Amino acid sequence: MRAANARLRHGRGDEPRPAAEPGATPRGELVRIDEAVVHDLTHELGNYFHKLYYYAESVTSLEGDGADASAAEKLGETVQRMQGFLNLALEYFQPARLNAVAMSAADVGRALESLLRGENPEATIEVSCAPAVADAAVLIDPTRLSSGLRIVARQLGGSGGAGTTLQADLQRRSTGGRGVLEIAIEARGARLDETCRPSHRVVEWAVAGRMLELHGGELITNETRPGQAGCTLTLPLSS
Repeated sequence: MRAANARLRHGRGDEPRPAAEPGATPRGELVRIDEAVVHDLTHELGNYFHKLYYYAESVTSLEGDGADASAAEKLGETVQRMQGFLNLALEYFQPARLNAVAMSAADVGRALESLLRGENPEATIEVSCAPAVADAAVLIDPTRLSSGLRIVARQLGGSGGAGTTLQADLQRRSTGGRGVLEIAIEARGARLDETCRPSHRVVEWAVAGRMLELHGGELITNETRPGQAGCTLTLPLSS
């Protein structure tokens, strides 16, 4: 197809932009890039474009009664998935700037519960926040943190069937001489989404981890046992 070899062009009014230094944003802020994640990202994008070109060829060559009538629908689904993946992938390369606000651990717990329910409406959701940490404050960027927690909710929930239970426990911990809000999330009875390839999952977890790293926290995952998975998130306490 001609589209496969089409070249990107500048608009008439566009001026050539100077090349940015590797690993730097326009304002000079460094962004940590994991080469393994970039490899998986590139591989996944290649898979999507391969499907796009295949289904596009099928749609344009539809003739007679033997044509694949579902090709157009598959093409639309593939484009939609690719758009979602690209939006997700671009989060990984966002500059490390936060619009931080103070939020209590109890409020973080309520926000997490809402996200877990939103991504897994048929699952049983249980979120508990220890009284000793409920009033402690964390400085977060609501948009960035929500993006990370939404990915966690989707990854652990899998297909999100009625037999799935997602349980989260918020505690105060001390690590490296500082207090942190630790959020342990466990999923039981969840089945992996078969439409989500392993490389896609790698990129999603990487983006979620980056959202925690931007806040000075950490994300540790555990998906070793079938039907049971979990992760631990930490956020530094400001009080």
